Amino acid sequence: MARRSHLGIPLLMCAVLSLPGTIVPIFCRADVADLAVGQWSGGGGLGFLGSTPDGIAEFAMNGHADYFTTPRFSVGPLAQYAGIGNDFMFGLSVQAKGWWNLPNADTRLKLVLQGGFGFISAGIKDTDSQTANTYGSFLIPIGIGLDYAMTSRLAVTADLLLNFTSLGETVRTNGREVDLHTNLIPGFYLGVRF
Repeated sequence: MARRSHLGIPLLMCAVLSLPGTIVPIFCRADVADLAVGQWSGGGGLGFLGSTPDGIAEFAMNGHADYFTTPRFSVGPLAQYAGIGNDFMFGLSVQAKGWWNLPNADTRLKLVLQGGFGFISAGIKDTDSQTANTYGSFLIPIGIGLDYAMTSRLAVTADLLLNFTSLGETVRTNGREVDLHTNLIPGFYLGVRF
């Protein structure tokens, strides 16, 4: 019997999540610090998600695309993936973002507030209780971040996200109850924007 590789899914997700960051710049012609109406921007990041249903902080990655409807407001998709070993989580949401220039920083440093709505799916295999299941739920990511334009084509980002959900459940196994339910999954990402 062939053994399934644990690297296949994370590598595929990394490729999928990096698509906005590689495709969107083709359509961008403006300076990343100059957020013009009708401009597309995209990117991705690496970080961690905490308080997962299995209770472990997990390595995570994200990808996003932003379409600016005004110089201070954008909308677009946000994809988040976390998974090492037996567990995985994938969330997809539509985000609205507000962008503000910070004082004494020219237009290079921006404060970014965001919120959105979508769904999350997770495959959990808990080694303590020997239970495994796939769960799905709504996803409401809200967050705050900083965006700093290093060059006219590249900005570095830092984002703190609070992912509100109702993921997982309490399962009964071997005469005891194991809580695999979570309502809040905090995340932190460092990334780039093009």
